[in-house]
Formats: sequence, C-alpha cells, structure tokens
Amino acid sequence: MISWMQKNNKFLIITIWIATISFIFSGATTGFSFGIKSSSLGKVGEIELDREKFQMDYRNLYARYSQMFQGKFDQEQAQKMGLEQQVLNNMASQAKVLNLAKEFGIVVSDNEVADKLIEIPAFQKEGKFEQSIYKNYIKSNRITTKLFESNIREGMIIEKMFNILNIKPLENELNAFTMPFEIADKIKYISLSQEDVNVTVDQSKLKAFWEMRKEQYKTTKEYVFDVVWTELKDINVTDDELLKHYTENGFNYTDATQKRLSFEEAKEQVKHDVQLEKSKRDSKTKYITFKKGEINKDETITYDVNDFRIAQNVWKEIASKSIGDILKPKIVNNRYATLKIVDIKEALTKTFEEAKETVTPIYKNDISKEALTKLAENTLKNIEKKKGKISDFLTLKNIKEHNLELNKQESSTFASKLFTSNEEKGIISIGSKIIVYQIVEQKIITIDKNETEGLSQNANRMKSDVFETNLMQTLDKKYPTEIYK
Repeated sequence: MISWMQKNNKFLIITIWIATISFIFSGATTGFSFGIKSSSLGKVGEIELDREKFQMDYRNLYARYSQMFQGKFDQEQAQKMGLEQQVLNNMASQAKVLNLAKEFGIVVSDNEVADKLIEIPAFQKEGKFEQSIYKNYIKSNRITTKLFESNIREGMIIEKMFNILNIKPLENELNAFTMPFEIADKIKYISLSQEDVNVTVDQSKLKAFWEMRKEQYKTTKEYVFDVVWTELKDINVTDDELLKHYTENGFNYTDATQKRLSFEEAKEQVKHDVQLEKSKRDSKTKYITFKKGEINKDETITYDVNDFRIAQNVWKEIASKSIGDILKPKIVNNRYATLKIVDIKEALTKTFEEAKETVTPIYKNDISKEALTKLAENTLKNIEKKKGKISDFLTLKNIKEHNLELNKQESSTFASKLFTSNEEKGIISIGSKIIVYQIVEQKIITIDKNETEGLSQNANRMKSDVFETNLMQTLDKKYPTEIYK
C-alpha cells in the first residue's frame, strides 16, 4: 500500500503513525472549506471519514509542504494544489483497505499500539519513552489521545493487511523480468551533441520567436515600503523563559534526521522564537506611533512582489492595499516590521531590445535541438556507412564500466532504453546528448545466484505494485465513497 500511495500521491504516506510525528503542525491553518456540522465528512463502506482526523491530516500535510518549500507555502497555494482533496482522497483510500481488513478479521490490540507508541523517537528522552513529552505534544497540537492512537492503530492494520496480501512472482514472470539482464549487446555508436551542429541566430526569426512569447517576458512588479523595524536584539529574555518555551515546544526543534535537539543544541533557535514572540507587543506600539506620525521610518525598501522575505499571506494582504496604506506589524525577514506602501511599480511587458538578452539563448537552444534531431535522423539512415565506435559486449550490469562518453547516470539511462528496445538500431536521447546506435552482435550470458535473488526481489516488488494498484481499483467498486454535502 505504501508503494501504491507513493505512486499516486507523491507526498502523502498512508502509514499515518509515521507521518503524524515526522513533521510539525505549526504554520498550518484550520480554515477548511468543508462546511459540515456533523463529526463525519462522509462514508466509505462501513468506515466514517472523521472530521477531526481530516483536520489533523490536513495540518500534517500542510506542514510537510511548508517544510519542503522552506516556509514559502501558504493557504492560497494549498487551495491551488487541492490539499483538502488530497487528504480526503487519502482518507478514502485508507478506509477502503480498513473495510477489507475488517472483513478479513484483522485487528491490532491495545498492547500493540502501546508498543508502537513507545518506539516513536520524538516521544523519547535518552532512548526511553517520556509520558510528559507525549502529553505536551497532544496538548500543543490540539488533538486528542484517542485520535492520535486511533491513527497508529489504523496504520498498523493497513500494514498487516498488505503483509498478508504479499504476492510472489511465478517462474515465467521471473524469467521475463530477468531476460534483459541475460542479454549482452555489442554496438556501433555515434555520440552527438549540440557542438556537432552550427546554428546562426536570424534576428527577424528571433524577433518572431519573441513576439509569440512576449507576455512571458515582463518586468517584475515592485512595492516600495517605508519600514519601521522592531529589532530582536532589543528584547531581553531570561534562561527561565527559554527553558519554559523549550519544555512546552521541544518537539518543534529537530535536526535533519527528525531527532529532537537538546535544550543547549536548540538554545539559539529557542531564543530567537521567544524574542520574536515578546517583540510583538513592542511592534504594535511602534505601529500606532508611526501611524500617528510620532516616529519616523527606519528606512525605505523596495521588494519584488512575492519576495520570499515576506510571507505569501502577507503579500496577499498587500495586494488588497493602496499607496499610502499602513499594514499592521508583520514578520519580515525574521523580525516584526510596520510597512507603509509608498509606491507600486506595475509589471510591464519588456520591449524586444529589453528581452533580447534573455530570449536569445532560449531561441538558440530551441533551434539547436531541432538541428541536432535532424542530424541524428540522417546519421541513423546511413549508420552502416558512417564511421562510429564499436563497444565491447554491454550488459545492464557492466555498462557503467565502459567508456561511452557518458557519466554513470547517463549510462544507466542509456542501458535501460537500449535493453528495453526491440529495434536493431535507433536513436536514444540523454539530456543534451543523442546516441545513434546499431547492434552488431548479441549473445546470452549467465548471471550468478546473488543477482538472480536480487532480481527476484525486484520482480516481487513490481508485482506487488501492480497487484496493489489493481486491488485499489477493485476496492473502489466494492466500497463506494459518499461525501456528505
């Protein structure tokens, strides 16, 4: 099921008991569009789609995207990406498997849930489960113990379900899978790149190319702000305040492997967060005095629209304002600022001369690709007469060891295309390169036992993927989804 979900939704993992504590909910909002008064959003078979679970899963996915986009993710982007629907679809997929598990009589005991819970690193201190950390996590994220542990139970049931349904390949299926690895090809090949074609930029054609795309080449809209800063260095904090904040929010401070940082390791980050929190009151005071004209601006700054130093939700508010408007304090570049809009420079379509420097390399690359494709086609037609290089016998395993004027990644790509083609000769594109080839000799080789076992495992995974996809299609029909309006 995990592999199926990875294929069908790149960022949503069905084992909720892992995903729930892998990312922090901070930054997510709760303004969902589902206007349902009841506790259920819908039903799949006999399983209700719980509203509270939907909210938790939504916050979790929102936070994961926010982390991926390094904080440059807001509610507007979430709506464009259909985040609510993603979560709802995932819940429905889980419910279908849970319905099947119920028919099969698969259960997870309270003891199994408890064992899984105490294994979660985020709730451990010095390698042991710490009840206070767990309780703080539940409290801080405004969820119930019942909901969180229900998610763990469901994830474990789904895992059990797919362990039972593990299907191994048949002998003829395994043979079909290993066949490409038992073939060795000796090829004549000619490597081509854009260096093999000469193109000249015709100014009239370049201008016509720009004309068709000129709306893509615009100046950036800019906002000019008078700014009053609230500096964090002016905010005093005590060690007791830092320790209290860390005790309540320690699970927010993790390293790249999601391991919780100690207080000393996180101290500077904790200090910044506490200072930022305390500076909010001072920023409001400055906002009022600035609005009354009692203090002057600190500086005037120009930002391109959607500059990452200003959050997207703030840019959205700015878009609704006019010159002369003053915004209430916002976090800008990790500190509070009062912004007054003093000028707005609208985006304009660049003239040909202004866009020429940007357009020319794009146009040149476009016509180079076209010329290179024509050269490759002509080379293929006459490859018997062309002077090329002859390789040793190539296999999927040894191709990286041969000098085909390709790096290791390119060699792997070339091999996968070569050994899955039924053609004696052909053209293989790899990035900016093209390989024109002809098979001049072929033989069957014997692979060793270790390789056979590895291929068997790969074949097993592939068959499981196909089985799981087909199973989900069957479950779609067996357990129809009903969303309440």
